[in-house]
Amino acid sequence: MNSRRSLSATLIDVVDGIGLRSVPGLRATSIEVTLPVEVSIEQQEGEQVFLADVPRFIYRTAFDLAPSRLTVLWQECEAM
Repeated sequence: MNSRRSLSATLIDVVDGIGLRSVPGLRATSIEVTLPVEVSIEQQEGEQVFLADVPRFIYRTAFDLAPSRLTVLWQECEAM
């Protein structure tokens, strides 16, 4: 079993970790985060799944691939 999460699960955890709480007089209309991520594609239950999770280790060796960078922007928009 792989300990890597899918991209969607990683992004959900990032949003939860931001911890936006309602504060009187303060309203965030956009949030942008840039994260280091390790990506891979894996076969799970007969489907290709895109995995993107934060790096497993803080310290890297010359044999490790450098993590990719993922920038995500959540922005307020008008309701449809």
